[in-house]
Amino acid sequence: MTTAVLAPSLQDSVDRYARSLIVPSRLLALHPRKPGGVGNAAALAPAITLGAVAAFEGFVEDFFATALHLQGQSFAQIVKNVKLNNPDIEEIERLATKEFPGTKSAIGVGFSIDVWYPPEAGKRLWNPIELDWKRARHDAQGWMQVRHCLAHGLASGWQSEIWPGPIRGTSVPASAVLKPTKTGKHSLVLHGAITCARIYRAAAEHLANLVAAQVGNTLSWSKLPDFPMHKTTYEEYLASSAPCGDDIAAAPDPSQPLADIS
Repeated sequence: MTTAVLAPSLQDSVDRYARSLIVPSRLLALHPRKPGGVGNAAALAPAITLGAVAAFEGFVEDFFATALHLQGQSFAQIVKNVKLNNPDIEEIERLATKEFPGTKSAIGVGFSIDVWYPPEAGKRLWNPIELDWKRARHDAQGWMQVRHCLAHGLASGWQSEIWPGPIRGTSVPASAVLKPTKTGKHSLVLHGAITCARIYRAAAEHLANLVAAQVGNTLSWSKLPDFPMHKTTYEEYLASSAPCGDDIAAAPDPSQPLADIS
């Protein structure tokens, strides 16, 4: 009798990750992306955020279990090492450097991701900015707190509201990555959801490529959606969102470095 031989593949893990991002990316395509109230479409932002973070969590568990198997670890070792509970980027970086030490010097090198940065309280426009690895890893902690608040019913995500702080005082609060209001509330909105999805997708690709290289693999990411920042050009976005130009003049210069977070 012939028995099937299981041959786990890192590329299969990437392809499953792409499949898990289909729904969040299609939800993004449904949003009208126009200024002013969008009605029920406001619920798309929290749905995209939850879907993108859940896809990342599933991917890293699957991917690292496969990578450790290809490295020669036993099932018992894999189970012990891949005990991940709502892992953000910093936790996955620690796992990568512990189990694949050759990745340590390369993590963050050449990494950058374009995202939206929340405006000041009372302003409307989110500002495009480029994050390096350190900042993306930092902001991911805030997005994990957003996921926690949404999943546990501490916030709905479709309107301005109070977002509770993290249990651990050292963690980045959800409010740090959301749009503030003058009343002390914060809102997620579509720009935040896009930023969350782009940070986690880019970090997953960066870390997975480095780990794959350690076991002699090369990965293709062509099937993964990009979660584009613009439905139109940035100039068209500015023209439609701030016809008077007031918000544009007050927006911070995206070329300037962010405050030190170390």
